[in-house]
Amino acid sequence: MPPLRIVQVNAAYDPSIKNPDALLDAYHTLTEWGVAVAAAGADVSVVQRFHTPGRVERDGITYEFVKDPQPPWLSTKDAPESFVAAIAQQAADVVHVNGLIFPQLVGAIRKAVGPRTAIVVQHHGGEFPVAGFGIVGMWRRMRWKGGLTAADAASFTAREQAEPWRAAGVLGDQRVLEIVESGTTLRPVDKQRARTAIGVTGDPLILWVGRLTTNKDPLTVLSGLEQALPALPNGRVVMVFGDDTLLPDVDARVRSSPILQARVTLAAKVAREEMPNYYSAADVFISGSHYEGSGYALIEAMSAGLVPIVTDIPSFRLITGDSGERWQPGDANEFASAVRRVASIDLSDQHARVRAQYEHVLRWDAIAHRTVADYQSLVDEKRATGR
Repeated sequence: MPPLRIVQVNAAYDPSIKNPDALLDAYHTLTEWGVAVAAAGADVSVVQRFHTPGRVERDGITYEFVKDPQPPWLSTKDAPESFVAAIAQQAADVVHVNGLIFPQLVGAIRKAVGPRTAIVVQHHGGEFPVAGFGIVGMWRRMRWKGGLTAADAASFTAREQAEPWRAAGVLGDQRVLEIVESGTTLRPVDKQRARTAIGVTGDPLILWVGRLTTNKDPLTVLSGLEQALPALPNGRVVMVFGDDTLLPDVDARVRSSPILQARVTLAAKVAREEMPNYYSAADVFISGSHYEGSGYALIEAMSAGLVPIVTDIPSFRLITGDSGERWQPGDANEFASAVRRVASIDLSDQHARVRAQYEHVLRWDAIAHRTVADYQSLVDEKRATGR
């Protein structure tokens, strides 16, 4: 049997990126997904919208860059003909579309590739995007459903994440696949060397990695830490962040509290190549997210064995399994209790659980083999039923 042929479709791009090679260097998940799925036995190619056409061969995968007149972030209403044609030319068994937010594109791909090709749309986070009430809301949802129901399956990190989409009537009765959105190639380094590199120690050393936004909820996390840290006399916290929307509020909150000011280091943005030092130096990973498509930073942290103390949301439940602690978003008291519980036990046992969960569920090869198996099942079903 020939290998399953999969084309990965990426409809948006950063206009500040100058050329195709630079895009591939920046879009780690795009390239890592393809390499992993190819290693699992599939034949993978990628079609990427961009401001200039081109073709790149990298790690055995062909990346086709297609130019069209639409803006970098493709509208939900658009399906550029040149982009759709390039996808159809791949003659794939499965078209994998990154994102559930391009319904017109999905519908156009179905028309171009015909009924025998399987289409999978993959959820990449964010809240449910279709807004509006009354006739306007109904029309918008019907338009979205008209596109998304052309897909044979929708892939989510956790099956529960499909519920609001189904409840809103924009997904049909197609299959829902439960596949972790992304893995990581990050590799931990020696802990003592890492702590020397970042200049922070602690027992435990607690790490935050995430944007300073209301969804990530750093202020609730800081309130919980203010309660928990007195019970951890040697505990320290490092906060790494790129988006600094709430930095003035976060900085003011830290300065207003003697314990936070003494124990919390705001490291700000850290270069990607330096992140293994931060993950390897820490013992515990914390997050206050209210929703996530998956949790890139959490997966990276677990690859280094960090014990997670994260919010009880669908993607985090699946990612963490039975390791660490979870707490209700927005509840500083519950978060503080979770931190104290984790700090009061032998972390070595928890580290072992984290590593087992990572190996069996979160490694790229585990994700890729699950992907290929589920996609092959879709293709086999279509061939058996003739639709």
